[in-house]
Amino acid sequence: MSPWTHTPILLDEVCSFVPHGQVVYLDLTLGRAGHASKILAQLDKGSVFVGVDRDQEAIQESKKRLESFAGIKKHFLQVQDSQCFDAIKRLGIDKADFILMDIGVSSPQFDDPKRGFSYRNDGPLDMRMDQSKGKTAKDILMDSTQEELQRIFQSYGQCPSSRLVAREIVRQRSTRQFETTLQFVDFLKDVLPSWEKNRKGHPAKQYFLALRYAVNDERKELEETLRKALAFLNPGGRLVVIAFNYSEDKIVKDLFREKTQRKAQDKYLPPSTDEVELDYQLLTRKPILPGEQESEKNPRSKSAILRAIERR
Repeated sequence: MSPWTHTPILLDEVCSFVPHGQVVYLDLTLGRAGHASKILAQLDKGSVFVGVDRDQEAIQESKKRLESFAGIKKHFLQVQDSQCFDAIKRLGIDKADFILMDIGVSSPQFDDPKRGFSYRNDGPLDMRMDQSKGKTAKDILMDSTQEELQRIFQSYGQCPSSRLVAREIVRQRSTRQFETTLQFVDFLKDVLPSWEKNRKGHPAKQYFLALRYAVNDERKELEETLRKALAFLNPGGRLVVIAFNYSEDKIVKDLFREKTQRKAQDKYLPPSTDEVELDYQLLTRKPILPGEQESEKNPRSKSAILRAIERR
């Protein structure tokens, strides 16, 4: 499959938030540079671009795709999102005017059976965004205690049968293979109750999501990266985030609300006459969702939720 099968989601909406003039632009989830290729085309010469991804293959393919953009200084970093800011500072870049985070797994990663993200294609039970280090999904299934597995499935996937599935993994893993994605899918089909298997959607979806989160520590990564990204913005700089499920979006929404709402005053104290200037302003009072036309052309866009914030 071609590496360019990825279709960037909410592309025009993302581009509408890019500031004019010479811009320092950080793409913290570069993927295959779908958003970056459109954004670089509208930047003034003299702008600076930094593309960040954990996936070495994504970095290599994006370098090829973006090499034709002359007049823009480009840097590429293979590093975890939350650790990228120290690396960016070592490039001599202290602040940014535009930061994009398109959270989650890119289509090329998801569609490549060798990566192990999909419950529809057979491949090794891996799920690491950076395949050079860390535990795989198989390692987590084979090494974790029943309590740890139950917490992963319940906390990260809101899986209704998390206790049952965790118990059966521990009971069966000495005799049952958990080498491939479809072996784990078959296991789930064997142990899940009928009411869960017959619900709308694939019965393995939330269990795969939970494992992916655990493998890549995505929830902690997201919270830490968001806070660092907000602090890294110049005055007038903007952060745009695209999430793909409720739990991710809630983290974004809650942090943006924390940064843009005045704290309630103690009712037992006299009202303050001082107006406290907030450091950030919401650019999206309501989240931006894909339109009907985009959802029909690209079904994977249906769950996308875009929020944007600006530093004052």
